[in-house]
Amino acid sequence: MSDNFLKIARQEIQEELEGLKQILLQCNSDTDISNSGNKIEKHLHKIKGLAPMMGQNDVGEIAKLNDAILKHVIENGMLSGTYQIISESILMMQEIFNDTNKKNINEFKIKIHNTFPSIFKQ
Repeated sequence: MSDNFLKIARQEIQEELEGLKQILLQCNSDTDISNSGNKIEKHLHKIKGLAPMMGQNDVGEIAKLNDAILKHVIENGMLSGTYQIISESILMMQEIFNDTNKKNINEFKIKIHNTFPSIFKQ
């Protein structure tokens, strides 16, 4: 990838993460996440596509998992635990992207799977 592409992609992902944080500031519950699902999903969709193209595979994977959760919520309504997982995910994606993450990414992915076994059937 060219340096210019990476610079633009990095800026795009930063903007999408910032957009997610702004939406989350207005959410306090699973119901709020459900009501904001379409807006959140649009940001995640862009991150899900761009992050792997610039070598940010973990960010892309977390976005993909959250995208699946939100698609489920959009189709089926509120789901208990979404606020907590989406909040943690946005923070973790930001930390990974800024190279400040100290948490185990694989453990977090397992936590997501375990929190929503009906979405992520093994």
